[in-house]
Amino acid sequence: MTENSALVLIVMLIIAVALYKFWKQIIGILVISIVIGFGYGVYSFAVAMTN
Repeated sequence: MTENSALVLIVMLIIAVALYKFWKQIIGILVISIVIGFGYGVYSFAVAMTN
């Protein structure tokens, strides 16, 4: 194993642990982002239809 692949493995392990510990918060942020994006899309469509 080269130093570069070991570093990648360590980084991936840290990311996996962070995702495991904070998955509820991450899912909440994703859901809020999707709702905001959807709302903005509907708003943009409504504005485009009125013009």
